[in-house]
Amino acid sequence: MANLQGLQAGVLRKLRDDRSGNVLAIVAASVLPMLALIGGGVDISRAYMAKTQLQAACDAGVLAGRRAMAKTGVYTTAERNKAQAMFDFNLDAATIEAQDPTFDTDDNDEGQVTGTASLTMPTAVMYFFGVESIPLSAECMAELQLANVDVMFVLDTTGSMSGTRIQGLRDAVRDFHATIAEAVIDDDTRVRYGFVPYSTTVNAHELVADGDIPMSHFRSSAPYQTRLAVFDDKRPLKTGSETTTNTYRDNNYPNSTSCNDKSSQTTTTGTAPDDVTTVAKSWAWTSGSNAYCKRTEKTTVTHYRDVYYYSGWKYKQANIDVSAFKTFSSTPYATSFDPSKSYLDSPGEYTLEQLPNMSIPSMGTSNATWNGCIVERDTVRTDDFDPVPDGAYDLDLNYIPDSDETRWRPIWNGISYYRTAGVNESTSGSHSGDYCPAPMKKFTDIELDGTTNVPTWLDSYLNNLVATGNTYHDIGMIWGGRLASPRGIMEANVNEGDEENVSRHLIFMTDGALEPNRTTFTAYGVEQSDNRVGPVNASNSALATLHSKRFRAVCDEVKAEGYTVYMIAFGTSVTSDMKYCASNGRYYTSKNTTDLRNTFKYIASQVADLRLGK
Repeated sequence: MANLQGLQAGVLRKLRDDRSGNVLAIVAASVLPMLALIGGGVDISRAYMAKTQLQAACDAGVLAGRRAMAKTGVYTTAERNKAQAMFDFNLDAATIEAQDPTFDTDDNDEGQVTGTASLTMPTAVMYFFGVESIPLSAECMAELQLANVDVMFVLDTTGSMSGTRIQGLRDAVRDFHATIAEAVIDDDTRVRYGFVPYSTTVNAHELVADGDIPMSHFRSSAPYQTRLAVFDDKRPLKTGSETTTNTYRDNNYPNSTSCNDKSSQTTTTGTAPDDVTTVAKSWAWTSGSNAYCKRTEKTTVTHYRDVYYYSGWKYKQANIDVSAFKTFSSTPYATSFDPSKSYLDSPGEYTLEQLPNMSIPSMGTSNATWNGCIVERDTVRTDDFDPVPDGAYDLDLNYIPDSDETRWRPIWNGISYYRTAGVNESTSGSHSGDYCPAPMKKFTDIELDGTTNVPTWLDSYLNNLVATGNTYHDIGMIWGGRLASPRGIMEANVNEGDEENVSRHLIFMTDGALEPNRTTFTAYGVEQSDNRVGPVNASNSALATLHSKRFRAVCDEVKAEGYTVYMIAFGTSVTSDMKYCASNGRYYTSKNTTDLRNTFKYIASQVADLRLGK
């Protein structure tokens, strides 16, 4: 046994001193640490890829949830389910052998959707070293973020929008603002809203009164369908008279009986309008001792001149002086006459605004102040707008008025009358109706105070929207584009501050199809007699087709100015015109006021841009 131990000790000493086999021993001793190191690298690499996929799925989920919230305005189970579905779609759990993946989302007071995701990834190598799995987690958030933005609202405020509909529209714009306000994360962000309420025309009162549109852009005299007072009934008018009285002794009647029995006599010479002389004679016996028959002669000379009495109305087109009316001054115009008393010294046909300055007896008058509603400038009557013909100044968003053809006119309903179609003038006619919407508003800064509160001016403006008149989509889009164009009459306002990276949007909302009316005083005059859009006797349906073509033509111009156009059909179907006008399919149907409010919220989210937050 002692020999064996000595032998073993000798062998070990030889191994110790013999260096030729050390590498094998070192390698053998390093196998386990190397396996742990390599295995850890493999599992960490797998964990990194799993973490990346988990974060991507989390981000996709909250983006989907915020997008769903933009459509409904709330974050409920339905929106959470959409977020979860997107998370599940983007997380390939089988590939990364994920166990127990979870995803929870919620919204907060800042309009954000936040999420947390987690899973457990089993290890492939480290399992042999006692590490069976690696827990992974991710946090994510989606929000709306806004750059500088201009939004022009073109809003149908026709009669069908009355009642709950107009209130729903007011609330929808307020909801739009709340969504936009939530998206502002930079104090230097500029947000501006402009408005064009429309019906049969638009209202420029505020823009003209404030000097944004000069009064020189409106004609001082323009043709209107009206009526003229005719003064051609020539009759003499008594202008004055003188009377003298003389007495004589008439010896032809020597006694009282013969004198008192003498009847009075009156003689007249001359014919009006020349002087007319009337001599009235009477006899009476005087009293006293020297009584006699006294003849009294009363001579009256009456003077006359020929004048021309009012004989009736003539209905026709005539130039009207609107130089005072367009300044918002109270302007008188004639309304009625008494054919037996109303006259002029000269015959003629006189416009209604001329007559109050002519001192006509028994003339009825009224006073009018311009409400701001406009008649469009000259156009071309055609059904082909590809391209827009020269002379169709109404469809040119950027032409600065420099002639009467390119200037607008004020609507003056008090003097407006139409007659039978195709008749140049008539002795009979009818007063045309008119409807004036609320005033347009240029781009105006929104006060961003860190809240979703609606600014006072915006709240007041929305409350003053009125529902009246028929639907003319083309005039709404024309002025929406005109106020928004960076190259037209509102250039200074649109380009104010020389802001960079401005996102430009136009939101057009209507609750009905085009609805022209031939006898209403519209932005194109009274079609029954003016025929500026369609030929004589064109039906309202035919006029709608022509206005539709004008609408499409101006839609092209608006989009060419760099605007994204959104079309909303409220309580009606989206028309082919709306689909044509919308930018990249941005057209929406809202069946009721709740849908309308949600649609405005959703469009606001598109305006703001949906982004991942930190």
